Amino acid sequence: MLMLFLKTLSKEFFAAHAGLFLFGFYLLFGIVESSQLLSYHKTLMLLIYSSPLILALVFVCWALYALKCLFFVKKQLKTAAYQFVFLLGASARKVQFRLWLKLYALLFLPILLYLVPFVYVGLTNGSYVSVFAVFLYVPGLLLVLSGFMFRIINYSHVPAKVYLKISLPQWSKPYWTWPFYYLLKEQTLMLFASKVLSFALFNATMWVFADVSGDVRVSMIGILAAVLSHSMLLHALMKNEVDRLSFTRSLPITLASRLGQNLLVLLLLFVPELLFYVLKTDGQLLHMVYGLCFGLSGLMGLQIVLYWINLDQDQYLKWLLGFFFVSMFVVLAHYYLVYSLLIFLGYIGYFFFFYHQKDLKEM
Repeated sequence: MLMLFLKTLSKEFFAAHAGLFLFGFYLLFGIVESSQLLSYHKTLMLLIYSSPLILALVFVCWALYALKCLFFVKKQLKTAAYQFVFLLGASARKVQFRLWLKLYALLFLPILLYLVPFVYVGLTNGSYVSVFAVFLYVPGLLLVLSGFMFRIINYSHVPAKVYLKISLPQWSKPYWTWPFYYLLKEQTLMLFASKVLSFALFNATMWVFADVSGDVRVSMIGILAAVLSHSMLLHALMKNEVDRLSFTRSLPITLASRLGQNLLVLLLLFVPELLFYVLKTDGQLLHMVYGLCFGLSGLMGLQIVLYWINLDQDQYLKWLLGFFFVSMFVVLAHYYLVYSLLIFLGYIGYFFFFYHQKDLKEM
């Protein structure tokens, strides 16, 4: 059964998240020269060990990754192709538990491989308490995941007990707020993970280029990292538009109003990053304008890509890589304002000339 899981669940998981792993690999190994790679990682590990707060943030990231693994497996088990997995309920408890433990250990393989030098650096520098916490935390995550899967397989037929019922007040929701209710209600984890990743990448960028932090291009690279952190969130919003909100195209809403609502959604979605960006740039008005234009244009550019490729996730990951390299070149060449203006004009043109002609259900 384990070999079957390796050829199905694990293979599909790594294929579905290839873009995420590629982006993470680039951040860890691609942003520095090969001659400085060892010193870069050792400094990064020592920075994590130097503060309990930073170590706790790393633990949160690992927990989010664990939830991502769990939700992916749960989603696959709901499909007809994986109904055979529930036959595991006839096996002994120990057999089931070991099977799930091995599967999640494989899904955690990127983290486990990085833990080897991470623990070594901690031991050589006397951070025994932090290393002990790591030794407790990671196996604990795997055990919790395995236990949860055991409960799903064996007790999914038992209804959950509701100990507290809360009736929330009902009110009318304007059309432009629907995407936010969808994210808060049904994509809570993805929203939270995107925001955590966004702030982490922005801070990492500012830290890596701390010696030239006064250069506006450093902040632009941080904004670009924050934009890419929202890539899957935008995909989820567009998918929801296709699956549940396609009827709104027949409503008497002008294209100008629809465009304004879309821009408002993108602006409000990116407000936390913009506020954080303002704090990091000491509130300089010109830098605020740069960050606002570049951030919003980046989100609009990703939306144009999603419309263009009919929400094809495999193509989307390839486009994201190209978008990253093009945007980096533009930032380094000081053309970010022209770049932002071109994307904005392209977004308006595409919206007015192709929005009602493009059928995303062709995918």
